[in-house]
Amino acid sequence: MRTSRTSASRISATKEDYLRAIYLLGLQAPVGVTEVAKRLDLSKSTVSERMKDLMKDGLVEAAPYAAVHLTTAGVNAAEVLTYKHRMIEVFLHDTLGVPKDKVHAEAERLEHSMSDDVIKRLAAFLDHPTTDPHGTPIKTPHRW
Repeated sequence: MRTSRTSASRISATKEDYLRAIYLLGLQAPVGVTEVAKRLDLSKSTVSERMKDLMKDGLVEAAPYAAVHLTTAGVNAAEVLTYKHRMIEVFLHDTLGVPKDKVHAEAERLEHSMSDDVIKRLAAFLDHPTTDPHGTPIKTPHRW
């Protein structure tokens, strides 16, 4: 993790998707533009352009043809988004009865529009689950 140069401004849903992809891929191995492009089903050139924006925002650091690293601000944003995603999945599955194979796509849409406060309240309502419907551990974001 690197340190941040960004302000606390709102991150767009598109940028959040990139950060979350880098974060999740980075849990397994160093992340390059090719892996991010595959995960998001985009061209490498599109991802390369977006990386420049994320670098300007202080959310990632990368050198040409090298691995992409999230800054501290990037990690914080990705952790919060991942937490939101997993809480929404638990709610959809456990409370609303949405099948496991449908919760991911719904959570992808909702995660960008729910505030941190609402997600914290949802987590309390759900009694702070420790795994999502797919069995993946739910990690509370460091900044919370």
